Amino acid sequence: MTEKKKSITYKDSGVDINAGNEFVKKLPSIVNSTFDKNVINGIGDFAALYSLENEQLSNPILVSACDGVGTKIKLAIDMKNYSGIGQDLVAMNINDLVCSGAKPLFFLDYLSISKLNISQHSKVIESIALACKKAKVSLIGGETAEMPGIYSNNDFDLAGFAVGIVDRFKKLPKEIRPGDLIYGLPSSGPHSNGFTLIRKLLEQEMENGLDELKNSLISPTKLYSDFCQDPIILNISLGFAHITGGGISDNLPRVLGNGLSATIQLNSWQVPHSLKWAIKSARLTQKEALQTFNCGIGFIAIIPKHKSEDFEFQSEKINEQVVRIGEIITGKQLKFEGSLNID
Repeated sequence: MTEKKKSITYKDSGVDINAGNEFVKKLPSIVNSTFDKNVINGIGDFAALYSLENEQLSNPILVSACDGVGTKIKLAIDMKNYSGIGQDLVAMNINDLVCSGAKPLFFLDYLSISKLNISQHSKVIESIALACKKAKVSLIGGETAEMPGIYSNNDFDLAGFAVGIVDRFKKLPKEIRPGDLIYGLPSSGPHSNGFTLIRKLLEQEMENGLDELKNSLISPTKLYSDFCQDPIILNISLGFAHITGGGISDNLPRVLGNGLSATIQLNSWQVPHSLKWAIKSARLTQKEALQTFNCGIGFIAIIPKHKSEDFEFQSEKINEQVVRIGEIITGKQLKFEGSLNID
């Protein structure tokens, strides 16, 4: 007689629907505080609805961005520190979005995990919601996917999606010319780039006492949206660049038109300690460092020379540190002058 095979449930295979439902029930208490008056429905519907009727623009266009946090998430998991990973996710998207001159409107997240841990993953969503409030965007939806076999143990990954709006005739970049000035805004550290190398360096460190360094390394990516949304700053600026993977070397040229380049004075700003450690530990050449890390400059604004005093005055007024780091020139390749302050 053939033995009857035991049934295998979805939970047996690694996906707990009931736990997922419990998790979803917790979300409104976390995310509803991020909603503005344009949010039409809450968490739980098949799609999120957002009204544009309050956006008084003559020629509105929507702007979108999608990004993640890279392998920085692995360091956060290893440290069991999820307090800043949400801001990393939001900032990587919103900082890209505002480079077009757009006003951020709403945000969605994607959380993929091996096995749902309601307590742990609620902290992740709380971190995202807190960052959305800082960035003044509504967290209107997302997806949480249990994916055993793709992820193992406590591993998970995050992706984010941001949407904003801008007037077609006010979008950035505007016309940039030789002689325009380049200002840098300091980073808080590596932000969310270069962590595959950073984690490799940490694995090679045999000494104790790395907790302070690790905490510095996972400092959240800085949000630059308030700075970019300041009306005076926005009116003065010709272009913005978010300095992420590829560093200044790869990201500044994305804003420049054909035939334009820039001179960058590398000794004009300070490099954060965590980045000094990474550059020196990896024995990177200056060229390699500039294409791997932000090297202390997380965001760039390009300003007409005759508006520089106004720009500096307004930046100080809104408590944003800026430093003049270069100038637009004609050419095909960036020219780096001097040396990074890493000693």
